[in-house]
Amino acid sequence: MQNWVRTRYYAPALGWAVVILIGTLLPANALPPAPEWDFLTFDSLVHAIIFGTQLFLLLWALHKDPSVTLSSLTIFLAFLAVVSFGVGTEFLQGAMPFGRVTSPVDAISNAVGGVFGLAFWGLSRRF
Repeated sequence: MQNWVRTRYYAPALGWAVVILIGTLLPANALPPAPEWDFLTFDSLVHAIIFGTQLFLLLWALHKDPSVTLSSLTIFLAFLAVVSFGVGTEFLQGAMPFGRVTSPVDAISNAVGGVFGLAFWGLSRRF
């Protein structure tokens, strides 16, 4: 299969990665105010959903790509890639002069989102 045909499988995951980068690197004053919650912060939930979606889209692409065998190792490496991406965006936030800071809590929320993405992937494969 030609490489350009296979890239269509990865387009949603790559497009979502661009959305994540844009959203996480916007200046702080460009972001809408988040609602205050007592139990779980809205920001943590958003991070978990964003990165869980990222992992799900990447796993979907790997599953569709006929040149990839979706093994436990491949799934684990995809998880590590998404978590690394989440940690990397946190470091970028702190390095850029937009009023954002590196947040260990957000990095953990990104990783938790990866776990949710894995769980959702596992559930979706059963149906």
